[in-house]
Amino acid sequence: MNKTTNVIAAAVMVMTGLGSCATSKQPAAKDADMNASKIVEIEKLDSEYLVLSDAQQSALRSINGMAFDLMRTQAGMDSKVVSPISVSYLMAMLANGANGTTRAEIMKTLGVDDSQMDALNEVCKSLIDKASRLDSQTRINVANCIAVDRQASLNPDYVTKMKNFYDAEVTSRDFGKASTVDYLNGWCQRQTHGMIPRIIDQLSADDVAVLMNAIYFNGTWADKFDKADTRVEPFHGYTRDIKRAPMMHREGRMYYARMQGYGAVVLPYGNGNFTMTVMLPYEGKSVTEVMNSLDASVMDSIWRAAEECRVDLKLPRFTIATETRLNEPMAQLGAATMFTPGQADFSQMTAQPIYISGMLQKAKIEVSEEGTKAAAVTSVMVRTTALEDQEPWFVNFHADRPFIYMITHRPTGAIFFVGQYTGDDL
Repeated sequence: MNKTTNVIAAAVMVMTGLGSCATSKQPAAKDADMNASKIVEIEKLDSEYLVLSDAQQSALRSINGMAFDLMRTQAGMDSKVVSPISVSYLMAMLANGANGTTRAEIMKTLGVDDSQMDALNEVCKSLIDKASRLDSQTRINVANCIAVDRQASLNPDYVTKMKNFYDAEVTSRDFGKASTVDYLNGWCQRQTHGMIPRIIDQLSADDVAVLMNAIYFNGTWADKFDKADTRVEPFHGYTRDIKRAPMMHREGRMYYARMQGYGAVVLPYGNGNFTMTVMLPYEGKSVTEVMNSLDASVMDSIWRAAEECRVDLKLPRFTIATETRLNEPMAQLGAATMFTPGQADFSQMTAQPIYISGMLQKAKIEVSEEGTKAAAVTSVMVRTTALEDQEPWFVNFHADRPFIYMITHRPTGAIFFVGQYTGDDL
């Protein structure tokens, strides 16, 4: 089962910006020649439909911390995108079925302890159930699936939790038939609207279950770019090589923050609940240096520092697809036992001795003049062990070099996607 939701989003990636910024004391001067930009008062958004308890908010902040830890394991000069929240959903589903050291390691990797298991389940349920009430211009789909070989069985209590908290589709299949692989890949294609058409090539004789999470995001910019203004312009790559990129252009009001080591701009989708925030390193700083400085509080820090500005924005139009094998990264982050035959303990999931043989995520993002589409599928292969405003000020924000971006849910701070763009696809 899944919840297809209409949600707001805000996105940022910026290529140029002569902008004027206004504090809360005096409004920025209006430019009669500038296209009227829809200013979204994100601070005033009604988030009554998705209100988290203190315990749930604490769990979500911890999960967001893992987002940057995970991205740092993927450091390099190539463009990439990952969905931390998709990984978090699967890790939480595994934690519910784990015991002992295995469970403790999974929870620690998520940044929470065993006492927060209920809060973790509840925040996952809230994001599935309630993110749908926010915006008709933005669509979010969060779906979970557990396919079990017909010769295996799951503990009834575990199945109940997966259905109640994760809206999981739990199905019994014959893993010896090719039709099961077709079913799993077809599920991926449907849940991501074709962006991730397949996740599994084949099943082995030792595989007893497959757990999957899918995330689909489709947001329309609050202010779209005019395709007629898109021009091919220079983009300075990671190694300072100059490439040519299709640069979208729009002038208008948006939020800009001057941070330590980078500038950040926020562009809303729909009515503003979701944002893409692009963090552009200052000259002399690298994407890696900035990424190493980020933690779970980054969005709070950006919003505290952000001021409404007039920005001449240039942003590359791009499509990036990434395949990330997660066994080693998750082990590096502290959850190694779940991958070890004979040591992994998933006795709350099934009576069979099992371990995680493979963890994989495929993610894709498309940024265009209309908005942003992004999708991710994360899969786990379960195997038996052998068995106030002032006069405006001006900002230059030229994202014509590598930058970092995030798509986040503004009211809760949940990080749905994080990535870096280096121009290596040009």
